[in-house]
Amino acid sequence: MTEFTVKLAGVPIAVKARFDDVRQLCRDYLTTQPPAFTVCPTPEEVALEQVKSDREAEVEGLPKRRYPEGYLETIAVYRKIAAALLDYDVFLMHGSAVCADGQAYLFTAPSGTGKTTHTRLWLREIPGAFVINGDKPLIRVGEGGCEIFGTPWSGKEGMNTNASAPLKAVCVLERGQTNVIEKQSFSAVLPVVIQQSYRPRDEAAMSKTLSLIRRLGEQVRFYRLRCNMDPEAALVAREGMKD
Repeated sequence: MTEFTVKLAGVPIAVKARFDDVRQLCRDYLTTQPPAFTVCPTPEEVALEQVKSDREAEVEGLPKRRYPEGYLETIAVYRKIAAALLDYDVFLMHGSAVCADGQAYLFTAPSGTGKTTHTRLWLREIPGAFVINGDKPLIRVGEGGCEIFGTPWSGKEGMNTNASAPLKAVCVLERGQTNVIEKQSFSAVLPVVIQQSYRPRDEAAMSKTLSLIRRLGEQVRFYRLRCNMDPEAALVAREGMKD
């Protein structure tokens, strides 16, 4: 058993795990502050992550993969953390968060659309841009705005920074022949936002998630970017969202 405290979205969280994989993953996010709560996944919850992976593979028509228990435990830990952080007005949204000039932009889309490639274009084309999280950032919804946070759960590329920034815009990414960005109403992108957010099975927790998403819609701008993989895509996105 390994025990440590990690700080995510400004909240210290104690983690109790059977394997050291979680601690190694979270090494840049460790803290000595007293924890607000503790997560400790059971062996059954860890095993369930393999079952969920198998189901997803079946739905997507992909081969099933067997994962080590230590890796599965890292997923189970984050699932429990994401559910508990709802009480702190924080929710998990799948996407790639990039910071430029002190403000963050979240690109979201189904896997395989090109979020990582587009993110790398920002790093190359936008001076001073850096990745907050490339896959599973946390969003804290406040009264005066929203803030997005890096986490160590950042996809196979491992693109993350222990940092945060005000969230200025959420952009739905789509593939296209040319680069075009358009402002969207919240209602137009709401189905995508819900689909890309972590949706707990518990009814009360899901209700809280939807409430936070609704508040997000009141405080940030939304865009749809149809883009190719040319460097111009990053410049078009930046110019379209910065004002």
